[in-house]
Amino acid sequence: MVCMGFAAIGSKPHTHHAATQQKAPCDTRDGVLLFLHANKGNEGVSRVIPGKEEINYMVKHISHPHVSRHAPGETVYERYLRTEELLSLQKPEDELVHHDELQFQVVHQVFELWWKETAFELRSIRGLLQQYNPPPALRLLQRVIRIQFVMLENLRMLETMSPWDFHEFRKVLADGAGTDSPGFHALMTLSPLLWDDFTQLLAHEQVSLPDVYIHADRYPLLMAFAEALTDYDEVFQIFRTQHFKLAQRMIGPGSIGTGGTPMEMLERTLKDVFYPELWEVRNQLTKIADEQGLK
Repeated sequence: MVCMGFAAIGSKPHTHHAATQQKAPCDTRDGVLLFLHANKGNEGVSRVIPGKEEINYMVKHISHPHVSRHAPGETVYERYLRTEELLSLQKPEDELVHHDELQFQVVHQVFELWWKETAFELRSIRGLLQQYNPPPALRLLQRVIRIQFVMLENLRMLETMSPWDFHEFRKVLADGAGTDSPGFHALMTLSPLLWDDFTQLLAHEQVSLPDVYIHADRYPLLMAFAEALTDYDEVFQIFRTQHFKLAQRMIGPGSIGTGGTPMEMLERTLKDVFYPELWEVRNQLTKIADEQGLK
């Protein structure tokens, strides 16, 4: 909801005479409430805090069903986001084998969308690092990290199924498996390459990884990027663990996965990391601290 008028937020209300200022009726445009104030001596409009009259109007009209002025699929929102196409990519309700199949499909399509965004950002980060431009690269890496936390919550949606609910439609998955995901494969390919770009940046700055940590005050940006890479690596390990526990929860720890992968083999991937050097440097730092008597 947007309220628009001549007074800026937080400023005192105007006291112009009614002859010079008239308040037009509230209008609704594509679900956005606009409170317009006409004033001949003022150009443009600015936000105002709605008064009691406006709030009452908003409450009254929000409770009413929204009636679009456009044909289905023809609003700017729908055309820009291609909602008709997007929402047609799931099985029709009358073709669902089980009620929870729609959720299963939506959750995995969400994975692919966010992994597409992640891959896009990783490629951008690589380009920035290769140009020795870490500040915007760090900002994009923080975005990548947030996406992975979104993925953790997305995965937890599948915990709302019972094991038997899953078995009711598991047969339609045939031998399909998460390891066939193009988005997942993109992350497995791109993520390790960030380390090559980061080590080139360290060489450009003529500093070793341990020195970045020991003298963080001298290299705050490099330190921040190293820790962001660690955050990304860590949250992806958490995702692997959460996925493994979900698989155990759905089919049991002694079963074979949908794609034919034994649970023991899936468990081995929990030790995989993108940046082993960032974990090994902790051992080095501990050894150096011990040698310096900082125990």
